[in-house]
Amino acid sequence: MEQSLLIITSILYLIAFVVLVTGAKEKICLLSIWVAILIHLATLAFRSVAAGHPPFTSLYETILLLPFLLALRLILWRRQIDGRYRWLILLMILGMLGAAVFMPPSLKVVRPLMPALNSFWMYIHVPAYFFGYMALVLAFIYALIYLVQGKNESSGDVAAMLKKMSNEVKIAFLFLNTGLVTGAIWGYNSWGNYWTWDPKEVWALINILTLSFYFHLLKPKGVKKSLIVILAFLTVVFTYIGVSFLLNGIHSYT
Repeated sequence: MEQSLLIITSILYLIAFVVLVTGAKEKICLLSIWVAILIHLATLAFRSVAAGHPPFTSLYETILLLPFLLALRLILWRRQIDGRYRWLILLMILGMLGAAVFMPPSLKVVRPLMPALNSFWMYIHVPAYFFGYMALVLAFIYALIYLVQGKNESSGDVAAMLKKMSNEVKIAFLFLNTGLVTGAIWGYNSWGNYWTWDPKEVWALINILTLSFYFHLLKPKGVKKSLIVILAFLTVVFTYIGVSFLLNGIHSYT
């Protein structure tokens, strides 16, 4: 059932993507995204009921959650996102859902929560990170567009895009810090330590330190800003996926 809902959701997002790229009626695109979001929500609800906890305690569950947040951002705050680049967000959504569809069954198995995860802080710590990731994905898209298309910062369109990128970076920075602080409190309540130099903790700090360079440039030019955003995004991808598979630690259960 869950896999069927996921496939239907992916098809609907794909329809919206094709409509957007081909320049067909925007109403068809919006309708397709709305229906996809509803079925996507049903998929998350189905997973939550089956697992007995919110869908953000494993790689599979979070790779379902992040595109859902992106889709909500795309549809509810679409005026903040340049219509010319919405297809890139849909492409990111499709990529993540495709990864979820073809993920090995062993990674999709519902497992009981570890005692350490059964905490109030889970409902703050994990969502904070994924709101941060959502904003950083959008900033990453703007950074790529800037580097590929135009570097004339005196242009109104380019200046507006850089401003949007900065807004997303601020949102990402806020939520990544919130996630780190609440994770430290959670760690103290669970293991008696605020910080254990666990690989995921270290890389979460690297994410923030990398992104912080964005605010400390002596000459805040668009190219430098964009490169920092891309580098921060890559460190987050490694933290999100690489650390879980390559580095053992107390977060290996993710």
